[in-house]
Amino acid sequence: MKYRTFGWVQNPSNFDNLKKTVQVFDPTSNHYKNLQDHIVNEVIYFPEDKNKFQDALDDHVCEFSYKYLVGSKIDKNRKSPKSRKDSVANSLLQISILPQSAKTKGRLYTDNWTADGFLRWAVSLNFLSHNRVTDTFKITSLGKKYSASENGSIEERNILREAMLSYPPASRVMTLLADSKKPMTKFAIGKQLGFVGEGGFTSYDEDLMIDWIKNVNSANEAKKIRTDIEGTSDKYARMICGWLIKLNYVKKRATKYINSADEQITGFQEYSLTGEGLHAINKANGSSKNKSRSKFIMWEFFATEGPRNSEQSREFIRTRRAYTLKSLKHHHTLSSILEFLKRYGIYEEQETLLADLHKLITFGIRISIKGNSIKLLDTINDFSIPNQTFTLAEADVTSEKVKNHFRRVTKLPERYLELLDIAFDSKRNRDFEIVTAGLFKEIYGLESIHLGGANKPDGVIYSDKFGIILDTKAYEKGYGKHISQIDEMVRYIEDNRLRDTTRNPNKWWEKFGENIPKDNFYYLWVSGKFLPSFSEQLMQTNYRTNVNGGGLEVKQLLLGADAVQKKKLDINSLPNYMDNKVIKLVPQLEEIS
Repeated sequence: MKYRTFGWVQNPSNFDNLKKTVQVFDPTSNHYKNLQDHIVNEVIYFPEDKNKFQDALDDHVCEFSYKYLVGSKIDKNRKSPKSRKDSVANSLLQISILPQSAKTKGRLYTDNWTADGFLRWAVSLNFLSHNRVTDTFKITSLGKKYSASENGSIEERNILREAMLSYPPASRVMTLLADSKKPMTKFAIGKQLGFVGEGGFTSYDEDLMIDWIKNVNSANEAKKIRTDIEGTSDKYARMICGWLIKLNYVKKRATKYINSADEQITGFQEYSLTGEGLHAINKANGSSKNKSRSKFIMWEFFATEGPRNSEQSREFIRTRRAYTLKSLKHHHTLSSILEFLKRYGIYEEQETLLADLHKLITFGIRISIKGNSIKLLDTINDFSIPNQTFTLAEADVTSEKVKNHFRRVTKLPERYLELLDIAFDSKRNRDFEIVTAGLFKEIYGLESIHLGGANKPDGVIYSDKFGIILDTKAYEKGYGKHISQIDEMVRYIEDNRLRDTTRNPNKWWEKFGENIPKDNFYYLWVSGKFLPSFSEQLMQTNYRTNVNGGGLEVKQLLLGADAVQKKKLDINSLPNYMDNKVIKLVPQLEEIS
């Protein structure tokens, strides 16, 4: 069995290349004939690859393995290439999808990563099907219609529209836009799209991102934020909106902001439905006399990665969600669904089930949850679930118990519970910085600006009464004493105290409010866990600067946010906790581990 991920596509956007991807499986298509007649012979590099592809096409084969389709990243010596330009063509999809540089550089093939993206896209829209046992792909009936349609025709557009309306993430985006009273940025869409609160579905706070772009010092920095910095769910939202724009279901508009220098700058794109788009999603959702459109799903849609990068955990989560969705056909209460899951060896707490149901909604399946009553509002295709037992990794079992505790005792948005994972993943430093800053802004109600970059702290948070220099540290085993990072924080504290542009010309301290008393600035490290040696880092920082601060572990960060929501913690009291120790905002719940 080969388990792959489908349903989530971040980069492919060209419908012409999507069609060529599908036509690789259609011997009657012009593209298949072009592959057969000359493309394979002219573009494939290795003779043995040429021969095997040519033989398959001459025999009108229409089912291919993943390896035949995607290939690998190799150079002329069958080694990993030193650069992209050194790689050679070795698969059918690589030579079907021309890169943008084809005309200028004469490169007549793409890379294996792009080939994989287009293959995923075609499967996700039900143009191709995947056989898990053989790891092969073939064309579907809808794919045959798409392949045979004339390029640029109304028929082609209608087939693509049909596929999009049946694809849950696209229908979710359209439903969000239909329900919104104003155009939405990718961030506003992204925070309500996908399996919110999990790796692979991170969204950045819209207000934080707008403040950030308003407060940078150069046009290049602003452009980078506008085009390169986004959460994974934000990117999904942007890509899906791009597809829907081409189908005239969505339109976009440019925005303008006034930055901190009182200049007009280009902001983030905003999206809204066209009249056709609004009519189409209302009809697809079964409004008035219309029957709702069936949603196309696969077991492979239900997770992109395991919580600790564990494939077993990923497949378990997919299976749990798949059976949860299947249960809704005959079971309409939380208790009956939990009993149904037990038949398949899945024993879960009610909080996990509720979280899954809400994530299936943000994935794009319409489900009504009213107290203990659960109702599936969509029709869905019949889909298969592997007949195999999967189990959560031990670390993921513990993680889920911790999250369920937070789900029971707090009302925090699910997307912030992801901090419990991000804080221990050193590969996600930027996510940790931005999501933490977003939490301080949205839930604590403080002014929060993400900075990042050379010679700047990760961010600043402040009110009119105090300011805090923020630094986040994601370490798998916990964060201890680091002399270089003591030096770094001391430099930030001195920068803020001296405010000398010769010493540091980027003037990051200007992001603080103007009226903060000079003696009311503090420093704060946030991490998943602090090791015993960290206490010395706090003491040394205070000794060298005579400024107070502390360390805040993510669990306490979240419990503090909950206390603020419940009006049990006054944000103006935060300076009282800055005593150069690891902070306990809520001195309880020590059993969470």
